[in-house]
Amino acid sequence: MLYTFRITILLLLVSLSFSCKTRKDLLYMNDIKDQEELNLPARSPEYKIKPGDNLYVNVQTLNPAVNQLFNPTQSASASGGTQQAYGNPVSQFISGYTIDPSGAITLPVIGVVTVAEKTAIQAQAFIQEKASIYLKDASVQVKVLSFKVTVLGELRSPGVYYNYSSSMTVLEAIGMAGGVTDNAQLSQLIVVRRTPTGSKSFRLDLSEKKLLGSEAYYLQPNDVIYVNADKLKNIRLTIPTYSFVLSAITTLMVLLQYFRY
Repeated sequence: MLYTFRITILLLLVSLSFSCKTRKDLLYMNDIKDQEELNLPARSPEYKIKPGDNLYVNVQTLNPAVNQLFNPTQSASASGGTQQAYGNPVSQFISGYTIDPSGAITLPVIGVVTVAEKTAIQAQAFIQEKASIYLKDASVQVKVLSFKVTVLGELRSPGVYYNYSSSMTVLEAIGMAGGVTDNAQLSQLIVVRRTPTGSKSFRLDLSEKKLLGSEAYYLQPNDVIYVNADKLKNIRLTIPTYSFVLSAITTLMVLLQYFRY
């Protein structure tokens, strides 16, 4: 009886040891020293527009009627019209200009304009040049609307997140998703990126500062981030069941021992 009880206690202790992770296991870039100077990239690389991207193209002139051609869903006199037309992913898709497979968009008056493999700034200058041929005193603004990333795996709030600034880091994406769970393996983060020749994958280690120098530290539109689970996740998930079974066995053995005497 005593021997069996000891074995049961030992099994419970082993189970508990698997259920715990140390604080160090969940620390981001834990090899950074206090007040250490880090060589961060000066800025994110310029993103080049690809077929399938959605663009915000705003062409303004002194003629309200011409302006309405480029913004048909936006009332020329309504305040907050731009926010209404581009305030969520659905309206962005409807109001924006989607790059066709050939890499072009079709604008009112100006016609077909090829913008693929140009940055947003280059596309803006190119459309500005085209607009100046047909429109007087035209002012052009171009932004990429489809800057979204998909964050999956061991995160507290996985999902699709939209970015409305010119750049986004992998740490910002993880922050949007609520951070990693206790089951995450920080050394096993994968970024999958679409390229003109296919998909390219990057493996990042969130626990080391070399993450900051990775090509994938700055994300690009449509990147997919996946945080792997550690090897002991399945054991942790089954520990409550094992603990219940072991407790039941122990209780049963005590009762049998009691009734025996």
